[in-house]
Amino acid sequence: MKIERGTKVLVDTNVLLEATDEGRRLHAQALGLFRNASDDGVDLFLGTQVLREYLVVATRPVENNGLGMTTDLALDNIKQFQTRVSLVAESLQAGELFVEWAGKYRIRGKRLHDLQILATASVAGMHALITANEKDYPESTPLSILPLSGLEW
Repeated sequence: MKIERGTKVLVDTNVLLEATDEGRRLHAQALGLFRNASDDGVDLFLGTQVLREYLVVATRPVENNGLGMTTDLALDNIKQFQTRVSLVAESLQAGELFVEWAGKYRIRGKRLHDLQILATASVAGMHALITANEKDYPESTPLSILPLSGLEW
């Protein structure tokens, strides 16, 4: 799948983790996204929640399903990502949409974190969200959910 020129895409936390960890299955696709999106006219964005989630997993010990990085190294990685993406802040409007969608889509538990990311993307005018775990999102949403595994560069 090729992302169309002019598309605004919010990047999910797991895509950052795929790009960071060479041992992950979609590492090459994630690196390709960050290396080529701008040249292909695709605008990438990170939500502030995604930055928090990335720091949590990146600095969590490996034995607890993290990457075991120091805070300084994880922050350096974020600086590198920020050279290729723009930031989008969470907003009150996104919070209100999140609450509405939680009821509409009947989302529960950990998947609510992903629903907040989706609400932030929607309010910020994104066209799509790219993720390595598309099943974490409702099947019917106003934004396109793009699987990282299906990208072509």
